[in-house]
Amino acid sequence: MTAVHNGKHSAAESRRLIHSIIIVAITMFIEIVGGIISHSLALLSDAGHMFIDFFALILSWIAHKFSAKKSDLQRSYGYHRLQIIAAFINGLTLFFISVIIIIESIKRFIFPVNIEWRIMLIIATLGLIANVIVFFILHSKCESNINIKSAVLHVIGDILGSVGAIFASIIIMLTKWQVVDPILSIFVSIVILNSGYKILKNSCHILLEGTPEGVSAEGIKSGIVSKLPEVVDVHHIHTWSLSDNYFIITMHAKVRQDAHHTDILYGIKKILLSEFEIAHSTVEIEYDECADDKILKM
Repeated sequence: MTAVHNGKHSAAESRRLIHSIIIVAITMFIEIVGGIISHSLALLSDAGHMFIDFFALILSWIAHKFSAKKSDLQRSYGYHRLQIIAAFINGLTLFFISVIIIIESIKRFIFPVNIEWRIMLIIATLGLIANVIVFFILHSKCESNINIKSAVLHVIGDILGSVGAIFASIIIMLTKWQVVDPILSIFVSIVILNSGYKILKNSCHILLEGTPEGVSAEGIKSGIVSKLPEVVDVHHIHTWSLSDNYFIITMHAKVRQDAHHTDILYGIKKILLSEFEIAHSTVEIEYDECADDKILKM
């Protein structure tokens, strides 16, 4: 029954992702066309942000599909790094789109363009409605899925972008102040650049097999030695991650001669999992003769 339930839940989750991808894709296309017709950079920048969300949703769907795929002789760790590679590309795309929008915004300050605020208002309102629908589709039943959580954060950013475009069109309608459009576009681009920097920083750190955030060699050593008296020392600690939530560690543990190998190994792995969320660990046990000699002399 559990397998059947998990299979139904997985299929339902996949359908929610697909529905969200379709809605975002249609809305993105409408905003691109509307932005070109209305000459609104705010709409085009929001469409650029929606493209990132579209990409993030596809990544979540791919990760969801590949998560059930087992590792093999060619890929012993499976396909976890696929998410990180895609995230790196995602970050570069964020930078590319933001730079283009900022350049075009600067041009608008030098050569002002008349904005069709009616079209801008209609399209931005449609974008807001679509983003709210996607938010509820993803957020209602998928809070436990880390991939979907990240996609939801992107959608929240889109909602804010749509609200900003609506305000810009209203300001243009009431005051004819056309410069509000490039000002808003630059602001949105700065937000996108900040997101792109964080994505690139985190993905590069993982690809370079850096130590996961919140995990330190000293913390692991003190945590094990303090809870397992049989462990004399912990060294040669190497920690890295395959994805943002899949941590790996290799380490050597020096133990007393009378320590039971299996019990010590189980205790270390239990501490690594419960305190540091490291599920995949390789531990080499070393016996310390010096420590036992000191105990005998005492």
